[in-house]
This record gives sequence, C-alpha cells and structure tokens, in this order.
Amino acid sequence: MESEKYFIEYKDTKIFYTLIKSKRKTIGIRIDKNGEVKVSAPLRLGKKQIEEIIRGKADWIINKVNKVTEMSSDIVPRNFVSGEKILYLGKEYTLKVVDRDLTKPEVCMKNDTISVYIPVRLSEESRKQTVKETLIKWYRQHFSEAVKDQIEKYSLKLNATPRKVFIKDQKTRWGSCSVKGNINLNWRLVMAPIDIIDYVVVHELCHLKIMNHSKDFWSLVESVLPCYKEKRKWLKAYGYKLCLDMNIFKSPI
Repeated sequence: MESEKYFIEYKDTKIFYTLIKSKRKTIGIRIDKNGEVKVSAPLRLGKKQIEEIIRGKADWIINKVNKVTEMSSDIVPRNFVSGEKILYLGKEYTLKVVDRDLTKPEVCMKNDTISVYIPVRLSEESRKQTVKETLIKWYRQHFSEAVKDQIEKYSLKLNATPRKVFIKDQKTRWGSCSVKGNINLNWRLVMAPIDIIDYVVVHELCHLKIMNHSKDFWSLVESVLPCYKEKRKWLKAYGYKLCLDMNIFKSPI
C-alpha cells in the first residue's frame, strides 16, 4: 500500500490530500476527524485521473472540511472534573466528581447532575481515568437496560426478533447486524435522544429481514418510522457530540 501527499488548486483554494494506493477496484474519498482529506485509489489509476475525480468532488470536499473544522473548534479534551457537561438520553447534565471514603466508585443521577463518587487520595491522572471508566460502565449498563424496551417494541412491529443484542464499543458504526441474527449497538447512543436510538434500533432490526440498503430496505424502515430521514440526518450532523473523550460544551472558566 502506497501513501503520498499532494494538492490540487480549485478556484481560489488548495485542496491538500493524502493519496493511498492499493489493490482496491474503486476510488474513495473521505474526510477524517482532523479534517484531512484521504483519497484511496486503485494502483492502476493515474494521477491525472485521480485529480479529475477530486475536482469533480471539490465543492463537497471543501464543504466537509469546513464543517469538520467548525466542529473541532467547539471541542476540547475532557478533564473529567466537576462542572463539565455530559449527555444522557439527549439531555445535558452537569458532571460532579466527589471524593469519598470508599473502595468502589459509584454514580448517582439526580435532577440535572450526574455525580461520580471516587476513592480519596487518587492522583490527578488516576482520578481522571477512574471517572472516565466509571461513567462508561454506568452508560453501558443503563443503555443496555433502556434499549430493551425499544428492541421489544419494534421487534413486535416488524415481526423480527434478534437472537442476541450486544452493547459494543464501536468506533465507526452506531449499529450493525450479523448474518447470525445478532444486533450490535454502540454504547455511545445512550447520549442521544430516544428517537435517535429508535432509528438505529429499527434500522438494525430491518436488516434481520433485508441485509442490504436497497429501496425495499428503506421502505421497510419508513413503514415503521415515517420520519427516519430526519433522524438519519441528525446522526450525520450531530453524531460527533455523542462522545465522552471530548468536551463539546467546553468547561466553564
């Protein structure tokens, strides 16, 4: 696999990109989380052909890069300290970290606050890691419980029941369905509004019947969720906010 960096001039803009050549059959363009343009192309494709394709997609590329850059300006590393904002089922909560004389961390949600109780005398780095791991465990447990009702509800509507449902730590997918009839759901969805969770659940349940994204598949999704397109757009536009490592809201001064 070969990788080189290039750029093209389009109107008054220079589009820098990393070209990755491999044995793939088609060309693919993606914008990573840092706003860098990655172009994957077949070994046989010449540089001029690749540049023509990039120019044809230039407006789309520039728009995507600008959006990623704009989103990045709203994101700062999370320190897992009191005062930071976190999401749960689409609602914003204030994080409160409390030192307690205990051996096992605990989480308590009350009103608009999610409190994490941690053992005393932890180093700064240990505190941060403990709060993060405790929140993830709490999120996963609560998501597993919350999504049971959604699975049951829509399984009845679709007459499609998964063999098993797994709560996963997926980096690039919100959900997936295996040929064995198992459904995987990304635990980070617990930060999304319930109607967004509904969409992902319905999407994966529909795959139990149709294992592709054909017109028949989307028609089946629409028969259960007529406004699924809005939910899909929401995930594409705001899915980056469903993140625990980064603080989208920024910490108060």
